[in-house]
Amino acid sequence: MKFSGPLTPAKGPSSLSLAIDKRNPALPGLMELCRSGTRIEKLVFAESSEMERHPQEHGPRPADIPAYYEYSLNQVRLACPVVDGAPEQAIGLHFDSIEWLNYKPQPEPRPLITQSARLPAAPRSGTSRAFVVSWFAPIADSKADQCPRMNRKPTQDEYFALMSPTRAAEQRAALSGKGGANTTVLPFRGPDEMNVTMLPGIVADPGHAEPVAATVRGFDLDGDDGSGPPPSRTRAHRNFVSPDGRKGIDNQLFVIQGCVAGWRRDGFLPMIGNELRRAGGLSILVEVSGIDDDRNDDDVAVTILYSADPMRRDGTSKNVLPDFTFRVNGDPEFSQDFARFKGRIVNGVVTTDMLDKLVMHEGPATTWTLAEAKMRIEFTQSGGMSATLGGYRDWREYLAAAFFRSSDYENTIGFNTPAMYNAVRRAADGLKNPQTEEFEGISAAYEIEGIAAYIPPEQQVRLKAGGRYEFANK
Repeated sequence: MKFSGPLTPAKGPSSLSLAIDKRNPALPGLMELCRSGTRIEKLVFAESSEMERHPQEHGPRPADIPAYYEYSLNQVRLACPVVDGAPEQAIGLHFDSIEWLNYKPQPEPRPLITQSARLPAAPRSGTSRAFVVSWFAPIADSKADQCPRMNRKPTQDEYFALMSPTRAAEQRAALSGKGGANTTVLPFRGPDEMNVTMLPGIVADPGHAEPVAATVRGFDLDGDDGSGPPPSRTRAHRNFVSPDGRKGIDNQLFVIQGCVAGWRRDGFLPMIGNELRRAGGLSILVEVSGIDDDRNDDDVAVTILYSADPMRRDGTSKNVLPDFTFRVNGDPEFSQDFARFKGRIVNGVVTTDMLDKLVMHEGPATTWTLAEAKMRIEFTQSGGMSATLGGYRDWREYLAAAFFRSSDYENTIGFNTPAMYNAVRRAADGLKNPQTEEFEGISAAYEIEGIAAYIPPEQQVRLKAGGRYEFANK
C-alpha cells in the first residue's frame, strides 16, 4: 500500500538508457543525430508512473500524481551502440542537467489509503460452499513430454559477447576468483554493458523454447477458435482444446512457461509459493453462494476473498485439513480487491460471466491484475474444489514481476531474459491499445485447488447483502 516516486535522479549530470523499436519511424532521425555527434539542447522525456512503481507495490495512484512523469534533459549527448539482430536500438542519453516538469521528488514512498470493494448482492436463496485455496499456479503443464527442449539460463559467454577483447579480458581477470559473472553482474551483458534485464530488446533474440501440445486448460476468451481470421481486437495465435473438449482455448502464457523448469507444476516457483501459503501465509478464499441445486442452477455467485487466518495441516507439508473457519480479512489492502462473479451451475460445473478486472493477491507481496477474467469450478468428491481462472495479463506488468529488475530469476527459474521478453511480446494476443494498436495483454489460465472451509455466519450474512465490508481483524 505504497506509491513510490520515480528512480530518475533529481539533478544532473547523469544518464538515461532506453530502447526504441527498430521499426519506429523516429529512429532514423535519432541515429543521424547520434552519428553526427550533435548535442541536443533540450530533450523532454516521459515515463508511466504506474509502470515505474516497484512490482510489489499495490494501491490506487493518488490524484495528484500524473499518469506520466515528464522531465527536461538538457545538453544531451547521444550514444547508440548497434547490435545486429537486436529488435530494439539501445540509446544512451548523457545529460548535463535535468528538470522535473510535472512532479517534485519525494524522499520516501507515499502511504496509500483506500476502501473495501463494493460487491453486488449475492442470490438470497440457497446454500453456500466456501474453500480455502491450497494450490494456485499458472497452468504450465499439458503432458510430460511437451518440451522437445527446455529453456536455459544465460551462459558466461553471453556476458562477454559484446565486450571489446580488452574489456572482456579485464572482466575475466576480475571475476576469475569469484566464480565468473554472478547474478549481480550478469544482467550487464548488453552493448556498452547496458542492463538487459531492464532493456531486454537491445541484444539479439536467443530464442525461447515452447511446448508442443494440443490439449491445454483455459478459456475461449476472444470468442474465436482460430479456424479463420482473428477478430480485430485479437492477434492471430495458437488455439488449444480443453481436456473436456472445449475448442478455441486461449492460453498464451502456457506457451511462455511450459518449457521453463521453474514454472512447471513441480518447479521452484509454484512449489515455494504454495508452501509459503500453506505454512501460514495469506489465505485465499473462494465462496460459491446461492446454490439451490448442486447440479443445475442458473444463478449463483462466486466470490474471491482473503483471510489472515492460517491453514491447518496434519503434520505434513502438503495435507491441509478441511472444515476450519477463516475470518474475512478487513484490511483495505486486501478488501479493496474482493471480487464477485455472476455464475451458474450446469451438470455440476460452475462457470462464471466475465469480470472486467480482477486483482489477485497470491501473497502479501505478490499482487497482479487479470482483465476479462472468468472462472470454472468443479466440486470434488472429497468436498473440495478444482478450478480454473483465466483472463488477460498485461504483459508489461507480468514481465516486471518475472524479471524483478535483476538476474536472480533467470538462474533460479531457468530462462533467458531477452529470449523471454521477445517471446512474450510475440505471444501477446489481447487488450489491443486503440492508440498504439499494440497488444498489451497475454491470455493466461491458472489452476486452483481448494479445501472445504467455513466463513463465520455473521460475515456470510453481510457478504451476501452486497456493498462494502469493514470487518474487524480480531
